[in-house]
Amino acid sequence: MVDETEKRQPILNVPTVIQIIAIIAILIHFLQLVLSPAQYNEVIRYLAFIPARFSLPDVWQFEGFSLAISPVSYAFLHADIYHLLLNMFFLLAFGTAVARRVSWLIFLILYAAGSVTSAFFWMIFHAEAVTPLVGASGALSAIAGALVRMSISPKIPYDPRYPIMQAKTAILFGWFWIGLNLFFALTAVTVSFGIGNIAWEAHIGGFILGFSIGRLIDGAGLNIPIARPPVSM
Repeated sequence: MVDETEKRQPILNVPTVIQIIAIIAILIHFLQLVLSPAQYNEVIRYLAFIPARFSLPDVWQFEGFSLAISPVSYAFLHADIYHLLLNMFFLLAFGTAVARRVSWLIFLILYAAGSVTSAFFWMIFHAEAVTPLVGASGALSAIAGALVRMSISPKIPYDPRYPIMQAKTAILFGWFWIGLNLFFALTAVTVSFGIGNIAWEAHIGGFILGFSIGRLIDGAGLNIPIARPPVSM
């Protein structure tokens, strides 16, 4: 007989890669709190994603370091404690499930790719903006999109160690996520986080990426048997 504690343990334990991302984000945020206003502005200038840095090099100072790192580093900056806590909640909620279905390296690649994709998707609508984009929600949208796709068409056979949503629940959540962000766009509803407002474009861009590759990466890097597709007779 399998002990109930052992059966529940994988659900209660947060994968190491999720812990590391959360710790880094929390440490960076609390480091920001002890910086002087001038130092804080420098952090935002160099590490936040600013579209004008890419689209207007003749007007904005062309800074190679920020060009290379800001499409990912902005995801580790948060405007205030509420912004940070909200994103850490979604990291635990969605990230934990996805991190159990892929290797830590694949998860980090997905997280970084979600950051980059959501940033440049946001830039399509704000090509010359000098407003800084910060926050992990774009990357987390990619994680959520991947989980939705994994739940609708999983490659790993059902196993409580590799949790997913029910397919109907995943479909409803996917439509809710897209609809909510379109609602923000069409009604101009905004929630301020000190630096800026909800970047609905980044959320949708990240979600599209995650949903597009969710089935492709399901089980990637793990020694788990992949379910064969059904054969029609």
